Amino acid sequence: MQISLHQLRQGQQKRVTGRVQLDLQRDVPDLLHLEPMEVTAHLEKQDTHLFSVHVEQKTCATLTCSRCLTPFSLPLEAEWTELFTDVEYMARETDEQEIYFVEESLDLQPLIREVCLLQIPFAPVCDEHCQGICPKCGVNKNIDTCSCDLTRIDPRMAKLQDFFKGQD
Repeated sequence: MQISLHQLRQGQQKRVTGRVQLDLQRDVPDLLHLEPMEVTAHLEKQDTHLFSVHVEQKTCATLTCSRCLTPFSLPLEAEWTELFTDVEYMARETDEQEIYFVEESLDLQPLIREVCLLQIPFAPVCDEHCQGICPKCGVNKNIDTCSCDLTRIDPRMAKLQDFFKGQD
């Protein structure tokens, strides 16, 4: 999403809406599909060479649940504001804010992409109460039940179990 700073230099505000198609398959292994990002950007001249951009973005992602491996949809919405300048010496990074340097046009796509990536969970889960898959028989515990015995005994303590069985 490229935006020219020419109109903003003349003291105008600008509102831009559009769709941005992001390709995040390589970066997010659990991502099956990502709808085009709906973006609304409000641009405003703050000072002679300082511009503010407030962006609202939303989309819907189809992810694979990390517990039960079923696909599910996750809406992704975010709002963010950044400052930009067309004078190189004004660009700086502090603890509170960062002012990005741009020349004639402003490319919002890298920032939109970064915000979207930060919204996708590292281990996506379809539901907080998802029970996952049985590691023994492979049944999805959200749909079916299984009678697998999943108790594990530390092999170093297995002889103690035999010892206590002999005392009964």
